[in-house]
Amino acid sequence: MSRPVSIHSAFSFLAIFLVLLTSYSCGDEKELETGLTTINLVNAYNNAAPVNMSDFASDIEYIRLETSEEVFYRFIYLKTTLGDSAILMKSNDRISLFDRETGAYIRDIGHKGDDPEGFSNAMSSLGINSSNKTVYAKGKRFDLYEYSLDKGLLVNTISGPKMDELKSSFSVGSIMDATFITSHGILQDKFAVGYFMNIKGNEPLKLVVYDFNGEVLKIHPNHQSYEKNKNAIRIESSDFHNYNNALFFKENFNDTVFNVGIDTLMPALLYELGEFSPPYAEQESMSREKRNEYMIIYTTLQSPDFVFYNVAFKEKQAYGYYNRKTKEAFLSDPSTSDKKTGYTNDIDNFVSFYPTSINEKGEMLGLITAEEVYEWFQDNPDKVASLPENLQTLQNIEPEDNPVVMIAKLK
Repeated sequence: MSRPVSIHSAFSFLAIFLVLLTSYSCGDEKELETGLTTINLVNAYNNAAPVNMSDFASDIEYIRLETSEEVFYRFIYLKTTLGDSAILMKSNDRISLFDRETGAYIRDIGHKGDDPEGFSNAMSSLGINSSNKTVYAKGKRFDLYEYSLDKGLLVNTISGPKMDELKSSFSVGSIMDATFITSHGILQDKFAVGYFMNIKGNEPLKLVVYDFNGEVLKIHPNHQSYEKNKNAIRIESSDFHNYNNALFFKENFNDTVFNVGIDTLMPALLYELGEFSPPYAEQESMSREKRNEYMIIYTTLQSPDFVFYNVAFKEKQAYGYYNRKTKEAFLSDPSTSDKKTGYTNDIDNFVSFYPTSINEKGEMLGLITAEEVYEWFQDNPDKVASLPENLQTLQNIEPEDNPVVMIAKLK
């Protein structure tokens, strides 16, 4: 959605949010299809139906997060678990640990602030370094910070990439002429990858790969452009995710998920969208109604046997998966809900599942809001008695409580 914003508010907005895109053209991607995993979402949508969790998961663990005056989150993101002991939660301005067994609040990691120890944004896209037992957050300007998971203190500053383009553009008069890194990924726990939002419409850069000292190893140029609306700034999300010790990246107006190496950028997954493929060149000039005619894949998660995805289409969201063994793609039926249709929970016959990440153990993690749980009990009084005992205890949840964590064991 496009909207005009002031220069000052736009800068603040960009510092908190994410990204847009730049990549090979669709034609270029088609030429590189050999070796790609192609996921046909046109067929999946034409055959949309409820997608059962039992298709890919065997059981579900539920953890109700503590709610108190000290521990309350308006917007919260489930990032990962620390083994079987803790759950790592993030919001824009907070990083917290909760006990995995009881859901009790343990402590905060770092803090948001302008002081030398404070991060500027927790950034839900940034995860943990298991070997160092640290978690990443956005620091000052282009730096990233690492905080100890054990003590919650700042232990390392990852310098922003040493690039003349960043220094020179940072002081330009108009935000629309500036070059910004608006999202990051971490590669092999040794390298950072920064994504340049194409705020100009013709941004020359796409990704920069650099080590933790800021030394630039590779710059990937942007080959795409769009017609710029000079009276508005469009904020688009981008998607970084890690899988099998590799880093993957996707932009909204691109059908391809790329494997980001130290000096390579290789197509890994191709979403076959046909007529529903969003045109990069029209992303800012098209109306909201026109945009709703295209499929936007916002998130991708991977496991050895499955690829999971979240698709926005016709003002709704649907979730689905691709079976690597059978090479079949599935998509939940978006017509069954006014807003979003997740994975049907036929394992416990409870609230639908909306995944956010997959941890190092291969467990799929998701959140359900307290309001969703509350409404389920209000709407299904006849089903309560058949629920497992641990779920029946959620009957006393209040709509404003912190959410409930769901952890699904994948097949």
